[in-house]
Amino acid sequence: MATRPTEPETRAVATSQSAVAKQPAVMVTGVKLAYDDSGSGDCVVLIHGHPFDRTLWEPQVAALSGGFRVLAPDLRGFGHSPVTQHLVTMRELAADIEELLDSLGIERAAVIGLSMGGLVTMELAIAQPQRYWAIGLVATTMEPPTPAEGTARRERADAVERDGMQVLLDYMHTGVYGPDCPQTVRARVDAMMAAAPRAGAAAALRGRAERPDYRMLLAGLDIPALVCAGSADPWSDQEVTAEIVAHLRRPELVMINAVGHLPNLEAQDQFNDVLRAFLRAHAPG
Repeated sequence: MATRPTEPETRAVATSQSAVAKQPAVMVTGVKLAYDDSGSGDCVVLIHGHPFDRTLWEPQVAALSGGFRVLAPDLRGFGHSPVTQHLVTMRELAADIEELLDSLGIERAAVIGLSMGGLVTMELAIAQPQRYWAIGLVATTMEPPTPAEGTARRERADAVERDGMQVLLDYMHTGVYGPDCPQTVRARVDAMMAAAPRAGAAAALRGRAERPDYRMLLAGLDIPALVCAGSADPWSDQEVTAEIVAHLRRPELVMINAVGHLPNLEAQDQFNDVLRAFLRAHAPG
């Protein structure tokens, strides 16, 4: 497993139209989250999935930061953010984001989450619906885990802690990539997953095993919601995605043909166009 710096970092990403000075890492819920902060304008927060880190969103940061302020944090336990041992719930991950926004003086934002990041996004919207002018739920689910899924996630967490990240890579390879996913994307994502701290990945797996049923919790929220998935995703398939749409008041559904669990990378240009148009249509500024 690749070594990580012991001290979290914050990077500022320069864009062609604007650049933001490097910011110090800030204390949030007892940890220091690393994050990228680029661009200016209405804020958009990009929340990565499991077991990834904020570099998952590099194409989207580049595409959006010419018109928005874009924050891309490493969730607790991933990238350059510290690890909490054993268990981290989706609510705890959401609280980290809330405190990051508070520390930066950001009162309103759009939040876009992929896979586990979608669960964190739902936690944020449920807790403070007035704070978010739009949400994006990419390759995720609203449904609670079945007993069998919960057991499998806990067992996989134990195996990752014991045997390392290859356990998780082997599992992810059963569905994360679509049939035509470019080799360059596969290599980059495999390296990202392999570098994830095993304790952080295991803690989040256990947290996902305890996720609530988000369906009725989101049903009454009056927030524009982009719902996006790939047609070749075996986990966030059409049935799971339709269940999300059915429990949102203002959904905008986009299915991207022949891609797997990472439409933001496998269909980068199409995904960027969809996301940029959605955000422009609903941005308050």
